[in-house]
Amino acid sequence: MKKLLENVHIFSRLNDDELTLVEGICHAQEIPAGQLIVEQNSTGKDVYIVSDGSIEVFVTVDDADKVLVFLGHGQLFGEMALLDQGHRSASGRAGREGCNLVRINSDDFKELSERHPSIGYSVMKHFAMDLAFKLRHMNLTSA
Repeated sequence: MKKLLENVHIFSRLNDDELTLVEGICHAQEIPAGQLIVEQNSTGKDVYIVSDGSIEVFVTVDDADKVLVFLGHGQLFGEMALLDQGHRSASGRAGREGCNLVRINSDDFKELSERHPSIGYSVMKHFAMDLAFKLRHMNLTSA
């Protein structure tokens, strides 16, 4: 699992010992094809990393699903849960072949970050940079 974590952008600057600590709060899950993992507008406390298979991320507008993106190996979703337990901005379901996920609970991450501030700082810095990139991209595409 550590190999997967070191390839996830928000964990990419952690050293081997720090990755081992993060690995300690990870939970592997196998999800069958088509199963809903997170639902738009629900609250959540977990972030997910795709270890195998794919995730279809979509929003429901006027009772119709609009696919936003397909995520694969090493990509994460639900990362806003690391900041708060607010409403999910999109839904996610396992792709046609199902998927294997790594789940990290935000309370476990918060506790780890309090014990090891360098981990929390590094992850949150990368998280903020990722959000900034997404906001800039969204502004450029809507202009």
